Amino acid sequence: MLEVAAIHSFYGDSHVLQGISLRVGNDESVCLLGRNGAGKSTTMKSIMGFVPPREGEIRFRGMAINGRPPFEIIRLGIGYVPEDRRIFPDLTVRENLEVAYRQREGKQKWDMRAILEMFPLLKKLLDRDGGKLSGGEQQLLAIARALIGNPSLLLLDEPCEGLAPVIVDQLKEVIFSLKSEIPILIAEQNARFALDVSDRGYVIEKGQIKYEGATADLKANTEIQKRYLSV
Repeated sequence: MLEVAAIHSFYGDSHVLQGISLRVGNDESVCLLGRNGAGKSTTMKSIMGFVPPREGEIRFRGMAINGRPPFEIIRLGIGYVPEDRRIFPDLTVRENLEVAYRQREGKQKWDMRAILEMFPLLKKLLDRDGGKLSGGEQQLLAIARALIGNPSLLLLDEPCEGLAPVIVDQLKEVIFSLKSEIPILIAEQNARFALDVSDRGYVIEKGQIKYEGATADLKANTEIQKRYLSV
């Protein structure tokens, strides 16, 4: 579904990603773990075209997407939930969803009815402005808005950030439900959360992949956790 091959990304002269490689298969959930500033969000932004890599290649469903603008990458079928959610604060929940709806060739999994079945809380909030939602409600809306575009792959950047533990537990249930519907790449500092909802994991430190493997192996590797994840 997604292959990132030895990408190098920069902010100005700052060499942030130094040869990052990862992949997401058609039927799996993958996490990218690391401390704050390790390069997780930059990896996601590089995939989405916000920080185009200067070297390396990114392929989505076999197609090279390096250098394409973000709107084209989204149209190709990658749903993206950024770290700061970016919902429209002056639009209602219903309007946030309506502007993101996209029909694609083939079977349409996600429409308003399917979204409200997956996110029943949003059904009660359809007429509330996005800017008046709590952090947890905004995160659910951001995920729902990405899904209603009927993507083939979902990218979640720091979905747990700023959320209360009880909301994180609710979010975990949502992602568990989504795992059977769509492949997911999650960039997350909360290692316990990410490992619980993922099949495989990568650990990033200072813009380089330091470890990759099954989440069961990563859970058992206390040395890697202490060295790179502060667990």
